[in-house]
Amino acid sequence: QCDFIAAHAKTLKRHKESKHEGVRYPCDQCDYIAAQARNLKRHKESKHEGVRYPCDQCDYIAAQARNLKRHKESKHEGVRYPCDQCDYIAAQAGNLKICKEDKHEGVRYPC
Repeated sequence: QCDFIAAHAKTLKRHKESKHEGVRYPCDQCDYIAAQARNLKRHKESKHEGVRYPCDQCDYIAAQARNLKRHKESKHEGVRYPCDQCDYIAAQAGNLKICKEDKHEGVRYPC
């Protein structure tokens, strides 16, 4: 349908829904319109419900629990994910996966 190429099947699915199928998720409390349901949920929590996740080891405050978890692992626990195919060392597992799929496996999902 277009020239977009995704490195992940899930990314391609979201791309098709938002760019080609016109799927939208409007906020019922303001003018915000999300292209993905998860983005609307995060928007509502952070903008309207004031949900925050403070780090108990520094001044960092996350708007999402998963971001606090990643922050603690990379900043306070020193968790690292080395690539076994190059010199890249990721602070987050998702970034290592991207390295492997994108740089080493050539994974692509054309639209």
